[in-house]
Amino acid sequence: MMLRTVCLTGGVAVVLAWANAAWAQPAPWYWWVSKLDGHRVCAQVMPSQGWSRGDGPFRNAQCRPQPTLLPPSR
Repeated sequence: MMLRTVCLTGGVAVVLAWANAAWAQPAPWYWWVSKLDGHRVCAQVMPSQGWSRGDGPFRNAQCRPQPTLLPPSR
């Protein structure tokens, strides 16, 4: 009986963790600027040492702002 309770509780915990992950959002994108030569790269994480974070955050891999949707004109 105790084993059944432990397995049931563990199963519920797994389902809740999975459901929480379903609501997670993707990581933001940033412009990273090389400290060596000023080269810019769009990435979610720092490429390596020697880079500093520039503009951002962005929601796409092109590091462009989201277009604003205008209401239809009448």
